[in-house]
Order: sequence, then C-alpha cells, then structure tokens
Amino acid sequence: MGVTSSRPTWLLVASLVVAFAGWRIFDGQAAVRIPLLALGVAGLLVAAGWRLRAWRRAEGEERAIAAVFAFGTLGCLVGVACFVPVTEGGVELLNLDFELVAERLRLQRFFFAVAPIVLSCSLLPVLGAQWAAGKGGSEGALRVDALRARETSAAALSLGLAGAALMLVGYVTTALDRTADFSYFKTSRPGEAVREIVMSLEGPLEAAFFFPPVNAVKDEALEYFRKLARATNRVAVEEYDRFVDLEAAADYGARRDGSIFLRVAGRTEQVRLPLELDDGRSELRVLDSRVQRALLLLVRERRYAYLTTGHGEFNDPLGADPAEDPANQWMRDLRRGTERSTQPPARLEVLRNLLTTVNYEAREFGIAQGLGHRIPNDAAMVMIIGPQTPFLEEEMNTIREYLGRGGSLLVALEPESGFRFEELGDLGIEYDEAMTLDDANFVPERLTIADRRNIFTNRFSAHAAVTTASRRGVATAVLMIGPGRLTPAEDVEDLRATLIVNSMPTSFQDRNGDFRFNRETEVRGSHGIAAAVEGVAGESADEDDGPPGLRALVYADAEMFSGRVLRSLALQREVVVDGIRWLGREEEFAGEVVSEEDVAIHHTRSENVIWFYAIIFGAPALVLGAGLSMLYGRRRRPRFASAS
Repeated sequence: MGVTSSRPTWLLVASLVVAFAGWRIFDGQAAVRIPLLALGVAGLLVAAGWRLRAWRRAEGEERAIAAVFAFGTLGCLVGVACFVPVTEGGVELLNLDFELVAERLRLQRFFFAVAPIVLSCSLLPVLGAQWAAGKGGSEGALRVDALRARETSAAALSLGLAGAALMLVGYVTTALDRTADFSYFKTSRPGEAVREIVMSLEGPLEAAFFFPPVNAVKDEALEYFRKLARATNRVAVEEYDRFVDLEAAADYGARRDGSIFLRVAGRTEQVRLPLELDDGRSELRVLDSRVQRALLLLVRERRYAYLTTGHGEFNDPLGADPAEDPANQWMRDLRRGTERSTQPPARLEVLRNLLTTVNYEAREFGIAQGLGHRIPNDAAMVMIIGPQTPFLEEEMNTIREYLGRGGSLLVALEPESGFRFEELGDLGIEYDEAMTLDDANFVPERLTIADRRNIFTNRFSAHAAVTTASRRGVATAVLMIGPGRLTPAEDVEDLRATLIVNSMPTSFQDRNGDFRFNRETEVRGSHGIAAAVEGVAGESADEDDGPPGLRALVYADAEMFSGRVLRSLALQREVVVDGIRWLGREEEFAGEVVSEEDVAIHHTRSENVIWFYAIIFGAPALVLGAGLSMLYGRRRRPRFASAS
C-alpha cells in the first residue's frame, strides 16, 4: 500500500543528513556546501510532495495514517527553513536590516531555539508511524492498524516535546545564572558568629583573592564572601592574578595561588585553599570556621586557656582509666615504660580544636608549670575537666587567688570522684554527685538499663553562655552522660549564679544505683546540670577602676567535653564554644559557626550485631513472606467456570 511505503521516509532522513552536512561539516567549502544544501532541500521537497499526494488519494483509515506522514514531513521542511535566519547568509538572503546588533542576535537566537524543536517534533512522529507501519495490522483488519500508528506517533511526539522542554529549561537556567547543588558536597555559608565579628570590626573588611582566572575553588569561596558582603554590607571582594597584578601581589605578599587575604585597618591575615576542587572540598566545608579564626586574629592576639593536669583529668595521661579510655593501649605502654610520646591521649582533641577555632591556645598547667604558685596573667581562662583526685591546698589557693583578680574558670565534674568541688571556695553553687538518669529521654548505646544515664535535654536558659542553643529552642538537644545535680546557693554576696542547662522533667537522681526510679526515695523533676557564675562587682568595674568580676561555668558532667560526644553532636560543640566565648568576655561574637563537614556515625557493638542479623535473616524473611502471601492469595482466589 503506497501510504505505508518506507521510501519517502528514507528520502526524508537522507535529505536531512545531506542538508546538515552541507550546513555544518562543509561550512567553509562553498564548492561542496552549496550543492549539498541544494540537494538536501530538493530531497525534502520531493518527500513532502510524495506524502501530500498519497494523503490526498488515501481514504478511510489509510487517510489518518497518511496525514501523520504528510504533516510530519511538512514540519521537517519548516524546521529546516527556520535555520535560514540563523546563518549570516540567511539574514542577507531574507534582506533583513537591523539598527542594532543586539536585535539581530535576538532574532537568530529565537530561530536557533525554535528550529530544532520543530524539526524533532515533526521527524519523530514520522519515524514512529513508519515503525508501526512496518509491523503490520491485527488479524482480520488492515495490513496497518491506524490506531496503533497514531498512538506510536503520539508517543514519539511526546518524546520530542519532552526534549524541547529540557532544552528550554537548560536555556532558562543558564540565562538566569543560578546554580543548584544536589550533591552532598556543599561550601559552608557565613555563620552568625562571623557576621557579628565583621560588624564589630573598626573598618570594612577587604578580601583579596589570588587565584587563577578560571578556578572552581575560587568560585565556591567567592560565593561565600559575596553572601557575607550582602549580609553585612562591610566586605569588599577583589580578585587578582598575581602574575598580572604585580603591585597587589607585592602589597599583600602573595607568593602562591590559592590565597585569600583578609585586611582590616592595615592588619592582614591569610586563608589558604587548594587549587583543585577534589582537594579543596574538605576545606570548603569548614570555610566558615577558618574565616572566623582569621578574623579573630585581626580583632585580637591569640589568647591562652590553661587546662589543669595531675589530678586524673581527661587531659592527664596518668589519670585515665585503662578499662574505659579509648587510648588504653597508649596508657599501658606508658605505665610499662615503653617509649611513647608524652602527649596526653586524644580524649580532649576536639575541645582543643574548638579552642583553636576561636583563637585560643590550650596549655597544660600542673604543679610543675606553676599551679601551686600563680596562674599567669595571660590566662584567659582555666579549665578543670573531669578531675579524679583532690587538689593540693597550694593549688586551691592559686585558683582562688586567680578568681579574686577577675579570672575565668570552667569546671566539669564527674560523679564518684575524689575531687571536692566545695574546696574551690564559695562559688554560689552546691553540687550533688548522685547520678541524674532519665528513663524516658535517653540515648540507647549498649541496649542495657545503664543507657538511662545517657540523658538528653533541650531546656536552656537565655544566658549568653548558651546563646545558640537557646535560640534554636526545642528543635535540638545536648547529651549528658550521668551528670550530677547543681543548685544555686542562697544568700551569696557579690555573686550571681544562674542555671543555664536543666534536665527534662522526667529525670530523677538515682540514689541507690539501680538505674530505676524508686517512688519512695527519688523524685522526678528538672535538675540543674550546668550553671554560670558571675561576680556582681564586674558590673561596676569601669566606675571604680577595680578588677573585673570573676566568671565561672560549672558542668555536672565532664563526658560532654570528650571527643566521642563532641564529634557526634553539632549543638554540643556550639554550647561549648558559646561557653568559651562567655568566659573570654567575647559573648558578642556568640552564634552559629556553619560547617558542612562529614559527621562520623559511630555504632556500638550491639548495634552492629542487630544490623548484621537484620540484613542476613530479616531481608530474606521479608521476601519469603511476600512470596507466600501472594501464593496464598492466588490459591484462595475464586475460579469461575468458562461459559459453554
């Protein structure tokens, strides 16, 4: 039947190929290009005339099939014609005159987008109908089923329209110059702390970039600083090529690419980044903290936090419990006299990194370093984290004298230790070492009743030492592992004690150590687990020129400062950093530090066992159960006798 002949379709495809070769492949060779274009257009005209003639002669269902071929071929001819204004020769051929070059470019872009859309939406239905025609019709009907041909061509048209939509979406997104990153990698955005530091600077911040002209790492870092500029209106971003802008490179001292120089009032700090994106992903994830560190160096010199040692603290090598400490092998080798590094175990490694982030340097401070004599004047704060044995009287006198001259102290206590908190003097806080548990709000770890000591809470006060946590409200929580209880003392002169973190109302103090709530001896309620103490004299220090009032943070749990807790919970780190800022009298810089860094997921041995058996036995059991249910349902399905 002439309607379904494939020869016009092959002529159509061959003509399009010849026309494309003349337009694109032999563009610079006029002797070949013009004949190919003429031959291709002639073939298209012949194919279109062939299909129109067949359509006019067809009748019935044949006419419906012939219409698909005829109008599809005409559409291909129109699509090729739309390419004419795209070329310079086509504009001259059509005798089009434009006053502005932009108008001509706009017209050419329009036809450059329309031509492939018309061509694909015309050619694909023709090819679909031709494929259906080659398969033949159903038994007892025409050799070609008109319904199947129309449905196949409609499906092919849908495919062409989908491709056109994708092309237009791609064009629109390119024109709007917006990007959306759906991958895991993401550069950190400017956090609240960095924005506050920039707003407090004595002058505008200058950010000078020394990167190659085209660099993916530079683009990511530029986006960070542009967001910071929009948020503060106090950041000027400049891009330089150190091989071209020699004066700028000499001014900033740029000796390598991948450098960002931050300058305020003549003071300059540098942030270095790798040039390759694969190498720089980890740095870009924590760019906010690196910028914060550099800005703090511009605001002030590095300060020092003294961590006491020699009393079984978390940073004391001889004070760790080999049965529980993650560095137990290190401890055994040290006690045996094996040659090992004398650095303390990495139990407080994350805390040290947090101190470095906010421009503090952690220093060990024991009796050999002068703890029994005097705390240095350059001490921004003293930290006592998890002491297990009592301090000497000379050491206590040194700490009390330091607080008397307006020092800052952080104390993190552990239940059932030999350290006596009351020996520090009257800080306006009473400490009860009975462990606080919660049988409703706890984190399962070993899947035993002892997990009730892993309590979490989202009850924070509005104190500056927990600024970030209080702003987040009930959305997130911090973890405390078996804390004691803190209570503000009454009638303490010149001191103001405030509970800044409280446990949930379902918690209770375990008086008999059975990890269960006993109605006769224990009471449920919200217990204080962190407190801030401030000398009232500090409010009038500017008036009488006396020393500033003391500041102290007391935590009823020391495990909250361990690496395993700080690594897992972002809010935990922010609570610690806010406390450090408050102790350092820099609470105006408090706020969120944004990080997109990977957070390690730690599984206990019990959790790993559960997941192992769930995968090995649980998954096959689900598949088997689904198969049996389908088989059972099929057997119960009623069977009907066939009609005779």
